[in-house]
Amino acid sequence: MKKNLKIIILTIIMLSSITFEVFGISTSFGSFYSYIVKPLIWIFIGIITYFFFRGDTLPNLKHQKDVMFCTFVTTLLYFATYFCLGYIKGFAHNPYDTTMKGVLTNLWVFIPVVLVKEYVRYYMINNADKKKILLNALLIGILFTLIDFNVYKFSSYFSNSLNTFEFIFQTAVPNLITNLYLVYISYYGGYKATLIYAVIPQLLMYIIPILPGIDWATTSILNSIFPFFSYIYINYLINKFEKTLNRKDNKTVGIKGFVAMLLFVILMLCFGLGLFSVEPLVIASNSMLPKIRKGDIVIIKDVDVKDIKKGDVIRYKMDGYYVVHRVVLIRNDENGKREFITKGDNNNDIDLFAVKEEQVAGLVKFDIPYLGYPTLIVSKLLNTNVDKKVTVDKGRVN
Repeated sequence: MKKNLKIIILTIIMLSSITFEVFGISTSFGSFYSYIVKPLIWIFIGIITYFFFRGDTLPNLKHQKDVMFCTFVTTLLYFATYFCLGYIKGFAHNPYDTTMKGVLTNLWVFIPVVLVKEYVRYYMINNADKKKILLNALLIGILFTLIDFNVYKFSSYFSNSLNTFEFIFQTAVPNLITNLYLVYISYYGGYKATLIYAVIPQLLMYIIPILPGIDWATTSILNSIFPFFSYIYINYLINKFEKTLNRKDNKTVGIKGFVAMLLFVILMLCFGLGLFSVEPLVIASNSMLPKIRKGDIVIIKDVDVKDIKKGDVIRYKMDGYYVVHRVVLIRNDENGKREFITKGDNNNDIDLFAVKEEQVAGLVKFDIPYLGYPTLIVSKLLNTNVDKKVTVDKGRVN
């Protein structure tokens, strides 16, 4: 039997493995399906792959040690970064059962499935047509991404535009990047390399009693940038060993370039999370024309309210909204504390309420024209209230 035909048969068998979930049959089994049926299905797929296709596998493992080492380092860096964010964003109780019985149960559900998936991935990519290796790698990555989706929730992914947006960036994109990365390291490092990245983080999450309470956007970024930059570095090493890059190319995509890109992404991540004394803010109205326009991004810096002067543009919070307006008068309230009278440059009157000291949330240092428009466009396309999705400038006037 030709290799391509065997791969097609294996693909059909893998897709058939989620038939119970697609047609809702698995729900009639209840937890019995998750704990018994599904692991046994994947064990069966593993047996088929091992006994009927193992003789055809043509591994490309001359870079195995280097790939495995880089994968191991990437895995540790990923989890270290993920866990350290907990010291900034806070921790939450681990939703998994961390008792001995719970850990063993979770491992039984998880380990057979991931072991078989990585071995099948290894078989498929190493027996694919080498002349079309990039296309085959993409197709295999898409196949495993589809299998990883939570079929139970699939209809809800497209129930409205907001769910679709979150599905794409929370689930689809990170999963596809991760699966393409696993296909790549499976080709050069074998299934043992992919098991390092696929098993260790999940294993730790089953054991550790607390986990970082970070939002899905941050998790998605982490799940995307670590495999992406690990791929870049491994690809650089392999090309260097194969001597397919000349010195000029090495300067462009070598270790210095890799480190620079990684530091840049980490810097942008920290900046977006507000870990520095300055943070970005998208402007959603024209109340501050002509100085600041809708769609601009302004850079906000923490400030002591005692240092605020008349004429400064400040950010303050009012009824759950962030407002960016200019201070036109400073006075003391009945308690002797400073309060600020503000006004949008493009508004006809001052804001309705005076701004108390505790409402002040930073001083505008400078603005970047138009850079925030993509955020506003996405929010509009999703038919959401912009003030609920981005920090907004919404003045209240007489």
